[in-house]
Amino acid sequence: MVLSDKAFEVLDTLERQPIINQRQLAQHAGISLGQVNYILKSLLGKGFVKMWNFRKSPRKIGYAYLLTPKGIQAKSRLAVRFITSKLEEYDSLRNRLAEKLVSIESRNARRIAFVGPQIVKSFIESIVTEQDLRLEVNVYFRDWRDLKEIRAGAYDLVLLFDDVPGGVNRISESLSISRDKLVPLW
Repeated sequence: MVLSDKAFEVLDTLERQPIINQRQLAQHAGISLGQVNYILKSLLGKGFVKMWNFRKSPRKIGYAYLLTPKGIQAKSRLAVRFITSKLEEYDSLRNRLAEKLVSIESRNARRIAFVGPQIVKSFIESIVTEQDLRLEVNVYFRDWRDLKEIRAGAYDLVLLFDDVPGGVNRISESLSISRDKLVPLW
């Protein structure tokens, strides 16, 4: 098995805290129990993880999973690959969003109503600042239905993050917002 991002999550979790069973490991690593079982078998086989019997108990709950020195080295190598991969994804996403925002700016839109998660709104605002765009997210809602609370003149367009069943047409019809003012982010 080639060590994956999920193997990194397992090794990282084991290094950060004592784990006494696979279910607990799955919860802390954010991986399914079946995947944890598969990954642990591989890590045990490679000598990256060992099981330590901390109670003389015939039940598996009496075991703890511990990283070996070899496992710590493997985790360090995986961390470099994992972080590099995530930063490349982040950079690619940032570039895609910057292109979208430049396109919006070219439509002479300045005031944006954003609908979606707060973290995405903050991300968009950082790109606007970084790219020195003349855009401002001056209206924010988590849910598109809340757009009914503001007048249409408060924004030039609505930037939609979430996939809405029925899409732009449903929002346009439900809220009487011109379809050309509704822009899906993706």
